[in-house]
Amino acid sequence: MKKSRQSGFALLMVAGLVVAACGASGGSGSPAAPSAAATGAAATPAATPAEPVAIGALLPLSEPGAAAAGQLILRGIELGAEYVNTELGGSVDGRPVEIVVEDDKGTPEVGASGYRRLVEGKNVIGVTGCYHSSVCLAVNEVAKELGAPFIVTQGSNRAITESHYPQVFRTHLIDPVRAVAMVDFAKNQGFSRVAFIADNSDFGVGLSAAVEAAASDAGIEVKSTIYDKAATDLTPELLQIQAWGPTLIFNAGTGNAEHLIIDQATEIGLMPGVPMLATSDWPYRSEEYWNLHPSDGVGIYILTSYHKDMQLTAAGKWFFDHYEAKYGESPTYSSYNGFGDALILATAAKRAGTTDYGALVAELEKGQFDFWSGSVSFPRGDGSLWHQWTPPVLITQYTAQGQTQDQATLVYTYNFKP
Repeated sequence: MKKSRQSGFALLMVAGLVVAACGASGGSGSPAAPSAAATGAAATPAATPAEPVAIGALLPLSEPGAAAAGQLILRGIELGAEYVNTELGGSVDGRPVEIVVEDDKGTPEVGASGYRRLVEGKNVIGVTGCYHSSVCLAVNEVAKELGAPFIVTQGSNRAITESHYPQVFRTHLIDPVRAVAMVDFAKNQGFSRVAFIADNSDFGVGLSAAVEAAASDAGIEVKSTIYDKAATDLTPELLQIQAWGPTLIFNAGTGNAEHLIIDQATEIGLMPGVPMLATSDWPYRSEEYWNLHPSDGVGIYILTSYHKDMQLTAAGKWFFDHYEAKYGESPTYSSYNGFGDALILATAAKRAGTTDYGALVAELEKGQFDFWSGSVSFPRGDGSLWHQWTPPVLITQYTAQGQTQDQATLVYTYNFKP
């Protein structure tokens, strides 16, 4: 980037000399303009644009990652930069914020190298995004090495913050809290036998263990089924679940499998008789959801951290209005959180007055930050509560065909108290 700016400057200098030469000779017969020295006027130096402050966005934007989720988070991050530039006057020394994007493809190795490229090649002040827990865990190790702050937007495995690395922060639910809320919901609604199904990723395996522990404490029976993430037919697993006789299903699939579980559970007659809870808010991508489930999508419960009746901060309201104007739909939790995390990084740099990584980490640890739904801080908590801010857990339900997230019914709320 610096090289291209210097080349452009050199071209401008050459052009300036040509113009000056033409002026001195009267060019095309016109008289030369008097110089500043001749008129006694002081020369005004040309204004130089401020060097942008770069924030890295590391997201799954293509297969085998959850590309739809990555795109929603990126929308929020980009609007976060716009908000900082237009409403807060920029970041460090008023410099504008720009977003530099890397596609992690939902793959740990690609994510780790993407973080390295952002830090070493793009000079970002920090990195945010990250949807897949396995990618977040791989990035953790590079963040520890290179030192740039890493704010996890939507990875939930407890080990991400259990590392207690100074550079790692999170504004998303951790699996133990998610699991307690899910089990509490099941007990509250009278579901006594819960089938849990997920792939063999860090998210699926980690959440499975957390659900089993929470269910044991609550006196609820749980049967966990873990399938290979490359599977395209889950009928055998679902038939085993059906034979066990659950009263509720926790669908923790990711990518295409989350939809496959609904369709194949319906095909074998497991649904709609047995209701299903989506363990994250992917059904809120309502156009995609109803296109894929025109006849079997009603009744699903959805775990999220956003509902239309939530109170938003001034920043959150700005985001809602600008998102709707730009995309013609309401933002999802994924987009809200991407917006909030970009805002936090830019604000930390502005307060620190520097892009030094150590100073930014110290600012993130000590500060209270404006977020889309309130304020956020990152205490040095125990275990997975290290640098962890936990949003509320909400469960909604689609009760009619074609509903959007803003029309879903709020049926349950869980507020975590550390």
